[in-house]
Amino acid sequence: MSYFERWRLPRRAILLSAGLVAVAGGLGWAIGVSSAQDEHNARAYARHRIPVINAKLRDVESGFIIFSGDSHADLYRQPSSLCGRDTVNAGVSGANADVYSETLAQLSFPRRAALAVLTIGTNDLLRKRAPDPDAFLVRVSRVLDGLQKKADLIVVTAVPPVGEKEAKNFNVEAIESYSQVIAQACSGVDGCSFHDPYASLRSSNFGVSRPGAMADGIHVASYRKVYATLPLCALIAQAQ
Repeated sequence: MSYFERWRLPRRAILLSAGLVAVAGGLGWAIGVSSAQDEHNARAYARHRIPVINAKLRDVESGFIIFSGDSHADLYRQPSSLCGRDTVNAGVSGANADVYSETLAQLSFPRRAALAVLTIGTNDLLRKRAPDPDAFLVRVSRVLDGLQKKADLIVVTAVPPVGEKEAKNFNVEAIESYSQVIAQACSGVDGCSFHDPYASLRSSNFGVSRPGAMADGIHVASYRKVYATLPLCALIAQAQ
């Protein structure tokens, strides 16, 4: 996939590196040519998502489950009820840790969540951005701090792999180390647990997926299957 191509996708099929929002039956995305452009594009999409997410947050019972992070959350068609609780999808396609932290600060939680699921990091590893684990630790810790204020428990995942053909566009060699950074940040937060629901999709190279595991080289074929491996109900039950 060229970073200079334009794609027309249906409303929920949003590329990870989001471009400018276009409405009229769909979203048109232009992939940025710099990390600064990617952040600008993701923030543009976030501005459209925030009112939608806030509307959903106003309409759930206390103790709900929220799915947060980048497009690996945004593209998940979660059940309306899980573990006997309401659910909210607060994913923002194209978001890196900085953009999602800013987005989270603009979300209004009238009621507290029982559990927040977070997947983040892929957009922090675009090839245009040199890997910086120390800086990423600060950024992802900021996201976790924001979630801790809104949810009793946090489940944070490893960074998903990318397809071999997309590997040239990402710092795939740093996907494992960034996942370790996420685990480190989680270990310092009460009620946070780290999981890798993408383990079965990985090749012998942690950052690269097995052939056929990804739908488009970046997003998995079935997020329902991925999220079903997380022990969300068990974690909530143990905490009660």
